[in-house]
Amino acid sequence: MLLETLLMHDVEHIFGLPGDTSMSFYDDLYDCESVKHIMCRDERSAGHMADAYARVSGRPGVTEAPSGAGATYVLPAAAEADGSCIPLLVLTSDVPRSSEDRAAITALEQRDVFLPVTRYSRRVNLPEMIPHTVRTAFRAATGGRMGAAHVGLPEDVLSAGVEEEAARAQLYPQPAYGRYPAQRVRPDARLVDEAIEMLRGAKRPLILAGGGVLLSAAESELLRLAEAMSLGVVTTMDGKGSIAEDHPLSLGVVGGNGGKDASNEALSEADTVLAVGTQLNSISTFGGALLAGDLTLIHSDIDPDRLGNNAHAHLPVEADARLLFADLTEAAGVHTSDDDMPWNRWVIEKKEKVAREMAAIEGVQSGEKGVLHPLEMVRGLRKVLPPDATVLCDPGTPTPFMMAYYPVTEAGKRVFAARSQGGLGYALPAALGVSIARPGAPAVALVGDGSMGMCIGELETLAREGERIIIVHTRNDTYGWIKNLQKLYYGGRYFSVDFSEGVDYVSAARAFGAEAYRVENAAQFETALQKALDSRLTVIEISTPPATEVTPPVAPWRRDERIPEEQRIRRSY
Repeated sequence: MLLETLLMHDVEHIFGLPGDTSMSFYDDLYDCESVKHIMCRDERSAGHMADAYARVSGRPGVTEAPSGAGATYVLPAAAEADGSCIPLLVLTSDVPRSSEDRAAITALEQRDVFLPVTRYSRRVNLPEMIPHTVRTAFRAATGGRMGAAHVGLPEDVLSAGVEEEAARAQLYPQPAYGRYPAQRVRPDARLVDEAIEMLRGAKRPLILAGGGVLLSAAESELLRLAEAMSLGVVTTMDGKGSIAEDHPLSLGVVGGNGGKDASNEALSEADTVLAVGTQLNSISTFGGALLAGDLTLIHSDIDPDRLGNNAHAHLPVEADARLLFADLTEAAGVHTSDDDMPWNRWVIEKKEKVAREMAAIEGVQSGEKGVLHPLEMVRGLRKVLPPDATVLCDPGTPTPFMMAYYPVTEAGKRVFAARSQGGLGYALPAALGVSIARPGAPAVALVGDGSMGMCIGELETLAREGERIIIVHTRNDTYGWIKNLQKLYYGGRYFSVDFSEGVDYVSAARAFGAEAYRVENAAQFETALQKALDSRLTVIEISTPPATEVTPPVAPWRRDERIPEEQRIRRSY
């Protein structure tokens, strides 16, 4: 009944680590040709694979884990997906009901454990309730503010028999919840008219597109509105790809992490901002500094709890992003000429400033033999990767440089990071989820030393199941992000941040079945990337300077390193 209910919601892949308490489920799964099960090496990686699959496929991801420790291992993946509004269904087996309160090994109050990091968490106590509970979980994951849902399945419930006629009556699909967003909320027409009047009355209006724009698949509607009103567009990190960044109206990523100076300046100068699908958190607004002053804020999100939560919203609008942009475009009317838009010259000036900042970094090199500046890595990726490549960034060195200086030339989710929890070890396993969702297109994971250490064993899974997966290991033998925090705010007292320099990651990668290269300059890096495009799995190791030596585009750090140490205050960002 469990597998039938999943198939009725058009599930294609289940990511997981088989456990000895759920064999009744696997008996059905192994005989099923319409769903593929990916066996991973650990539960957190399985969850990240399903998360990434969901991010780029438009369908909820499904992951499973055994009882006890297996259930706790998948928690980080559930927390990341839920915080990032990614539809993820987590299935866990559980000890038999007869073992409850008997100190059975792997016994755990799973519902209590999962509730804080999911939209929905339930234990199924009757086999005939499986279809109802799974349907409810899909609705919770894909409807409204999307996120993770959890269903716990005791071993005896999975293996128990049911009366066939009664069971069949419960087996019916809800196809709408096999895709996301499952339901779209249209904005109030009165609020749409008010928003248009606010934008028309502005001198420097701007659209701020968050991750909700991509989750809503609203890229085309955003572009039509921006072009109809000649509105400049900036994005958050999660919103990167909402508009092609080579478009004349695109001004790039903003915020305290990965925002270009020129892009941040544009947002800070805007007098009216239409913020859509974003929480306006401290990262995207640089601690609120980018939304300061005499600003009119129109804030729209599918979740009413977010409207105006982090900034004063003069006009809060509960709506799906695609429907909001479509209705705003219709209300704006036909755009006839740029002369009708007095702010058009301002947008052009900001775009020129963004272009000058991009040009200024083109010739940057490390100057140290055998070491690549992060910008050399970015330029190599820009030069070699095809437009359909998807790049996943782990926290640390790769994220801010890629967000700021790797332009997405086709709208869509092409560059992303796990930003809800900022957990290390996401990108490498997640690359497999992307590879499965976008077969034939390269999936590129950028990982640092900490991330590589946490998930290197998953290379075996990628070698077994992946296709055209490229892992770029940015090596500097340190937890670079943490080390720079210790440099800036703790007087350079470095503690528990440096690794051994003797680890041979390249040989380890080859042992797992990957092609692997250690490169020492930009030309070698580009050659290795070209070779990797024709391989199933490739690991490319490059040495990069840590953030203590080359400050990434992280606005608080660049600000604070210019002031005396005693005046530096580590703020939340």
